[in-house]
Amino acid sequence: MADDVTPPTAGSSLALRDIPIPDYCDVVIVPTGGVDEPDPRVWADAIFSHENTPLSKRGMRALRDEAIRLFDMVPPPEKEYVADEVVGAEALIIDDDANLRIRIGVALLPGGELLQVTTAVKYRSVRGRIAFGPRRLMHAAAVNTLARRAPTTLRRRTMVSGPSSVRSVTGQARRKALGRSSSASE
Repeated sequence: MADDVTPPTAGSSLALRDIPIPDYCDVVIVPTGGVDEPDPRVWADAIFSHENTPLSKRGMRALRDEAIRLFDMVPPPEKEYVADEVVGAEALIIDDDANLRIRIGVALLPGGELLQVTTAVKYRSVRGRIAFGPRRLMHAAAVNTLARRAPTTLRRRTMVSGPSSVRSVTGQARRKALGRSSSASE
């Protein structure tokens, strides 16, 4: 982790530190909706949490899982995004696989009124380019929806369990138990 704690500005991100020239990049900036949460790790967890996913997507996933069970196949484990690194007011999520390098930076801009989500993707193979093709069409709109829903998710969590409810440590332990390490193989 770097000691640089300069506040992020619009257009700068940890996601672009690791992938300076991405094959795909988008930046979504949304208001925080008056939620006073200074920890970018909590914001990243709220944006990509299961409870923040729209009901239609949860329903489609449930139908897929039931169809898979019908054929005695095991559904894939639910992907959980956990901040791998926090520098200053930005959390970095690393989600690499054999075909794609993905970096997602979630940052509170100075003043704490705006939230910036930066996604950078580098294709490692033709298969990665093909796999990301359909997602590329709707990625910015999907992230915009999730980021706009995050303040409501944080308010709901505060009402249910009180302030400072951070679930990402448990998620990180679960992710490592499934074999996903936080260090990406190059």
